[in-house]
Amino acid sequence: MIEKKYFRPKEIEQVFGIKTSTLSKQRQGKFGLPYTVVGRDPKSNRGGIILYEVSKVHDYLERKGRNTL
Repeated sequence: MIEKKYFRPKEIEQVFGIKTSTLSKQRQGKFGLPYTVVGRDPKSNRGGIILYEVSKVHDYLERKGRNTL
């Protein structure tokens, strides 16, 4: 099995049980899980692909006291 380095929001929901709507609110409020946007025009605030680096997600959740896989 290939280990994934990045998850899309839907995969975060499936693996960690954090709803995509919660992830969206966190991004809008500039808090929560660390993420990266790929393919977005630097001058724009819309578009692109949102990716969550798996290792950073695990680190964040461990710091917050939440169990990870």
